[in-house]
Amino acid sequence: MIFLSEHMKETADIMAGYTTGRLFVENGTVGIQRSNGEEIYLGKRDHIEVRNGDEYQPVTTREALAAKTVEGWSLYAGLYARVTLGR
Repeated sequence: MIFLSEHMKETADIMAGYTTGRLFVENGTVGIQRSNGEEIYLGKRDHIEVRNGDEYQPVTTREALAAKTVEGWSLYAGLYARVTLGR
Protein backbone atom coordinates (compact mmCIF):
# COMPACT_ATOMS: atom_id res chain seq x y z
CA MET A 1 0.00 0.00 0.00
CA ILE A 2 2.92 2.36 0.52
CA PHE A 3 3.70 2.33 -3.20
CA LEU A 4 0.13 3.22 -4.08
CA SER A 5 0.04 6.17 -1.67
CA GLU A 6 3.39 7.43 -3.03
CA HIS A 7 2.06 7.17 -6.57
CA MET A 8 -1.09 9.07 -5.59
CA LYS A 9 1.00 11.88 -4.04
CA GLU A 10 3.11 12.14 -7.18
CA THR A 11 0.00 12.16 -9.39
CA ALA A 12 -1.44 15.02 -7.33
CA ASP A 13 1.83 16.95 -7.70
CA ILE A 14 1.83 16.45 -11.48
CA MET A 15 -1.81 17.56 -11.72
CA ALA A 16 -0.88 20.69 -9.73
CA GLY A 17 1.68 21.57 -12.41
CA TYR A 18 4.91 20.38 -10.77
CA THR A 19 7.73 18.51 -12.47
CA THR A 20 8.52 15.50 -10.28
CA GLY A 21 11.37 13.05 -9.86
CA ARG A 22 14.51 12.32 -7.87
CA LEU A 23 16.93 15.12 -7.09
CA PHE A 24 20.53 14.61 -8.20
CA VAL A 25 23.64 16.60 -7.39
CA GLU A 26 26.81 16.01 -9.38
CA ASN A 27 29.75 17.98 -10.75
CA GLY A 28 28.45 21.25 -9.29
CA THR A 29 25.00 20.94 -10.85
CA VAL A 30 21.57 20.18 -9.43
CA GLY A 31 18.88 18.44 -11.41
CA ILE A 32 15.85 16.24 -11.26
CA GLN A 33 15.61 12.85 -12.92
CA ARG A 34 12.09 12.01 -14.01
CA SER A 35 10.65 8.50 -13.91
CA ASN A 36 11.24 8.12 -17.68
CA GLY A 37 14.98 8.78 -17.19
CA GLU A 38 14.92 12.34 -18.51
CA GLU A 39 17.25 14.67 -16.63
CA ILE A 40 16.34 18.32 -16.15
CA TYR A 41 19.06 20.64 -14.87
CA LEU A 42 17.86 23.24 -12.40
CA GLY A 43 18.88 26.85 -11.86
CA LYS A 44 18.41 29.69 -9.39
CA ARG A 45 14.94 30.61 -10.67
CA ASP A 46 13.51 27.12 -10.23
CA HIS A 47 11.51 26.45 -7.05
CA ILE A 48 12.56 23.09 -5.57
CA GLU A 49 10.80 21.23 -2.78
CA VAL A 50 11.96 17.86 -1.40
CA ARG A 51 9.60 15.57 0.46
CA ASN A 52 10.55 15.04 4.09
CA GLY A 53 8.07 12.50 5.46
CA ASP A 54 4.65 13.92 4.68
CA GLU A 55 5.81 17.52 4.30
CA TYR A 56 7.70 19.42 1.62
CA GLN A 57 10.84 21.38 2.42
CA PRO A 58 11.95 24.17 0.06
CA VAL A 59 15.57 23.90 -1.05
CA THR A 60 17.61 26.25 -3.22
CA THR A 61 20.19 24.99 -5.68
CA ARG A 62 22.88 26.55 -3.50
CA GLU A 63 21.62 24.62 -0.45
CA ALA A 64 21.42 21.38 -2.45
CA LEU A 65 25.04 21.81 -3.51
CA ALA A 66 26.33 22.75 -0.05
CA ALA A 67 24.43 20.37 2.27
CA LYS A 68 26.44 17.22 2.97
CA THR A 69 26.16 14.23 5.26
CA VAL A 70 28.89 13.50 7.80
CA GLU A 71 30.37 11.09 5.26
CA GLY A 72 30.53 13.83 2.61
CA TRP A 73 27.60 12.72 0.44
CA SER A 74 25.06 15.18 -0.88
CA LEU A 75 22.27 15.43 1.68
CA TYR A 76 19.40 15.91 -0.78
CA ALA A 77 20.52 13.62 -3.63
CA GLY A 78 18.08 10.81 -4.31
CA LEU A 79 15.13 12.38 -2.53
CA TYR A 80 11.73 12.73 -4.19
CA ALA A 81 11.34 16.32 -5.32
CA ARG A 82 8.79 18.48 -7.03
CA VAL A 83 9.85 21.55 -8.98
CA THR A 84 8.23 24.60 -10.47
CA LEU A 85 10.43 25.60 -13.36
CA GLY A 86 11.09 29.34 -13.44
CA ARG A 87 12.35 29.60 -17.01
